[in-house]
Amino acid sequence: MAPCQAARIAGAAGPRLVHPADANMVFLRLVDDEAAALRLRGFEFHPWGPPDARCYRFVVSWDQPEGDVETLCETLLSWT
Repeated sequence: MAPCQAARIAGAAGPRLVHPADANMVFLRLVDDEAAALRLRGFEFHPWGPPDARCYRFVVSWDQPEGDVETLCETLLSWT
């Protein structure tokens, strides 16, 4: 299930997608305001690479609630 959910997030990321989804991981490039907005909504993710790259790694848990993925996808789509 996690690889399918990661693929959904990658599909919703649009130009923010840095690499294709890999198993349960998605790498996105976000501006500071976008990263802050996602954190305020309760999403957890980690910086990846040098700080100036603004790349973040999202890991989908194997028991991730579908609603979490849907909310993240809707948010990303609303920014495109």
